[in-house]
Amino acid sequence: MYQSAVGRGAKSWNQIEAQFLAAMSAFDATISSTAGRQDMTDAEKSALSADLQNGKGDFFNDLLALLLENCSGIETFYCRNIVPGLIVRNHNLDGVYPATGPIEFLLEAKMMGTPRHVNSPRQKESGRPGSADIDKRVKELAFKSIDHKGEYSRMRTSEGSAPASGGPGGGDLTTWLRSTAPKIHFFLAVRVTSASDFARTLQWARTAQQVVDAVGLYCFEPDGSTQTSYRRTPGVPADLELERVLYRACTDLRAIASKVLRPAD
Repeated sequence: MYQSAVGRGAKSWNQIEAQFLAAMSAFDATISSTAGRQDMTDAEKSALSADLQNGKGDFFNDLLALLLENCSGIETFYCRNIVPGLIVRNHNLDGVYPATGPIEFLLEAKMMGTPRHVNSPRQKESGRPGSADIDKRVKELAFKSIDHKGEYSRMRTSEGSAPASGGPGGGDLTTWLRSTAPKIHFFLAVRVTSASDFARTLQWARTAQQVVDAVGLYCFEPDGSTQTSYRRTPGVPADLELERVLYRACTDLRAIASKVLRPAD
């Protein structure tokens, strides 16, 4: 599916949505088919856990990076980088731009929710809710956002720029975060299992909006035929729709690239 998106030069989520759903259906159908197996070794179960925890998230991250490169016109969006913080020396980030000098754009991407599989035999037939760990991910994101923007301000001040005014202690934290570089975009692709699961996902996506510059959300759900045949979940508000937020990220990246690549006067 990724190679197809590369070949097509895909620039928007709408262009690849159907293929994304088909890829998730195929991947999750394979996982779900192991649910009743007793013959898997511990090593195979461990490998399955690694695929679930990292493989799908890395795929989603790489797909977003490809779309951002194509729609913004930048040559390379750099995936999985270590970025310094003000309090924590280094954080792992899913994507950054540019690779050298002050980092002006950061991306975090998460995939959540899985069908029942061999490592979760007691899970409900519908699988693990997509919102099960979303509160933890958003709390981690909040700290990263404050820490990165604080370090960015410290570094620019040490280089001779005027110190950032205000700060979280002087007023509204959200206003300070959104007025302070770098730009931080958070993207979520969530397999939801029920109306309450979807509602909780929306609640925490709204919370995440208060600590980063933009949040893009895509939800999908079983279409009723099987637990691993998917359709888009309707009802994501326009300001959270992944397609719209991805376009906003593209315009931000294009503006940042123009500034970074502009020859010195």
